[in-house]
Amino acid sequence: MDTTIKNFKISELKSSNFVKPFRLNFEMDGVARAWDCVKVHDSVSILLYHTQRDALLLVKQFRPSVWFYQEENLINSPEKGYTYELCAGILDKGISEEQTAIEEVLEETGYAVKDLKFITSYYSALGFAANRQILYFACIDESMKLGSGGGVDGEKIELFYLPAAKVREFMFDEKIVRAPGLILAFQWFLSEFKA
Repeated sequence: MDTTIKNFKISELKSSNFVKPFRLNFEMDGVARAWDCVKVHDSVSILLYHTQRDALLLVKQFRPSVWFYQEENLINSPEKGYTYELCAGILDKGISEEQTAIEEVLEETGYAVKDLKFITSYYSALGFAANRQILYFACIDESMKLGSGGGVDGEKIELFYLPAAKVREFMFDEKIVRAPGLILAFQWFLSEFKA
């Protein structure tokens, strides 16, 4: 995926539909404290196993925050700003977690899933946000392919099929930008599904 970044600027965030910064003031053991936080949406993530390919389907996605971090810290990467992620989406539409997961799989990958297996839920960004993430699993095959995927609203998403035999190697490859939730999902896959 070719990406050219130009005219990059940092500006003050005055309002957002996705994040809301705030400060908590409280007393803890009789001592006044303050803690800066960010309110963010809860989300769903879906680990997709393609049965015919014997592969996990990930989304390779451009993330401006990752690009900025790598640029600011002089991290050279052939895929600067790109991450490998589970299919995922935020809970902001007023529909169930399961329905959100089904819609996100179709939008991002083009596959229509019906049967989701709940794996677990967990909290992330504990130091400043503490949002809940719900993790699901689904099997897919080519009979379920209804579209090309790629996301909506200008998302830059590419489908990436990771052979099941390479999952453990991928988990520990420091050159790849991946989130802890992906590693948790891969651990579940190796211990519960492929065991």
